[in-house]
Amino acid sequence: MRLHLILALITALLLAITLRPSERHHFTFAQVQATAQQLAQKPYIPLPDTLPLQLRKLTPAQEMGIFWNDKYRLWRKYGLPFQVDFYHLSNEGRTSPGINMVDSRHARALAFSPAFFNYQVPIDPPLPPNLGYAGFYVRYPINKPDSLDGFFSVLGASYFRVLAKDQAYGLSGRGLAINVGLEGKTEEFPEFKEWWLHEPDPNANELILDALLDSASVTGAYEFRLHPGGVTSVDIHAVLFFRKKVDWLGIAPFSSMFLYGENAPNHFGNFHPEIHDSDGVLLNTGKGDWLWRPLEQDTLLQLYKFNDENPKGFGLLQRDRDFQHYQDLNLKYNVRPSAWVTPHGNWGKGAVVLAHQPSDNPETDNVVLFWHPDQIPQAGDRMVLDYTIDFYMNDASRPPLAYSRETRILNPAPPPVPPAGTLSALNAVKQNPLPPTPAPAPTPGATTPVQFLIDFAGNGIEGIAADKPPYLYLHFDPPETRLRDWRLEKISYDNSWRATFTIIPLKHNVPTELHCRLLQATQPQSNAKPLSEDWSYTWHQ
Repeated sequence: MRLHLILALITALLLAITLRPSERHHFTFAQVQATAQQLAQKPYIPLPDTLPLQLRKLTPAQEMGIFWNDKYRLWRKYGLPFQVDFYHLSNEGRTSPGINMVDSRHARALAFSPAFFNYQVPIDPPLPPNLGYAGFYVRYPINKPDSLDGFFSVLGASYFRVLAKDQAYGLSGRGLAINVGLEGKTEEFPEFKEWWLHEPDPNANELILDALLDSASVTGAYEFRLHPGGVTSVDIHAVLFFRKKVDWLGIAPFSSMFLYGENAPNHFGNFHPEIHDSDGVLLNTGKGDWLWRPLEQDTLLQLYKFNDENPKGFGLLQRDRDFQHYQDLNLKYNVRPSAWVTPHGNWGKGAVVLAHQPSDNPETDNVVLFWHPDQIPQAGDRMVLDYTIDFYMNDASRPPLAYSRETRILNPAPPPVPPAGTLSALNAVKQNPLPPTPAPAPTPGATTPVQFLIDFAGNGIEGIAADKPPYLYLHFDPPETRLRDWRLEKISYDNSWRATFTIIPLKHNVPTELHCRLLQATQPQSNAKPLSEDWSYTWHQ
């Protein structure tokens, strides 16, 4: 009994001093910025691996038996709308960033105690009292007024995951990406070394978090403003200080997983029709064009650059929301978040970069998307970034046009190769100009014809009469690629439209770039307005 009383008193004392004053002066984001600037003048020191030996031996299932005790949840005693739980160190999270709370504008460090956690596995010997936390997750009544559900999670490097209403965790946002997919360079993983959690008002619908980023090449001060809801928006203000030149910088990056979709031949023996956290990239260019690139399965690292100037937005989307297309009762792929970046101000010339690594493991993120500026940061440079990330389920305004709902690919038996210049006009088709003289037919069997089926839906396209189809625009490169059997048909089942065409690639090992879109015309017109986004694909024979 006496021991229990002593433990209770120790726990009460820890809670009383959990928020120890670390800085008794008025705390502002400018202090984080000044710290980042000073840090950039010093050699980089990564966060140490502080995982105790007794925790290294635990299995993943045993680690699941260690979790935060919700009665010690940050801000619970005040009944605030935002409350915070913390991650225990584990084999997944071996480092412990500094975590502070800003109360009445004063920064106070959060103390650690094993008493704040539930341990369903024995830990021997006892854990050190200064172990720290691997990360945290923020709760808010995002789904039900009487339930505080986690919607913002921080664990490892500069990763953060975000949910909107009725979603399950999927892709991750990142503070910064460096040297992703760059040949001859090792990827650098910046880390959020310290966090400041600002106590919200009793009726707040916004939470402010500050973070200090550090890596071998760059430091940075980040301010996050979280707005949870049907769409959870994260406003980010960042000030970066470069220790050295960075050749391959990724701004507003995401990491995601794509194993296979309806356009993939290999399901790795899995019964699920599709497995992915994201199924495509959507871009809204500086000129106002909308481009969709479905993710695809391949056996080699794919690196695509979509050159642009002052982009209006870009993101990784989980567009397919049909449970029947996944058949997974536990992981809920059909409700994984889509994420959309809206830059504030002009970001200049650069490219949205998609890096896609082959994978046979659904537990591994193998897709990265980011903005890469043409202007290479040099040592001593300072960069200011402002952007908003929206995490959401569906948004008819992205794009405000018909969208590509599904992409399917078939490999029919090789037909006779038609002579160049014999394209018929089932529906008007625009393509690269054919050579003035017939091109020689490819060697029989050198390439295999490939059939594409692309379904377009949404934003009024269903109301177009079947006997007045839109204009089907097709473009491919290299121009010697042959095209046959193209058509556009209305699907009576739901009034969407299906574009079908077959290409005969030029030769093996030469990728074919494809574009397809629907226009507001029945005949070729140079000024025809788009009815759909621009579907883009790279076929590797």
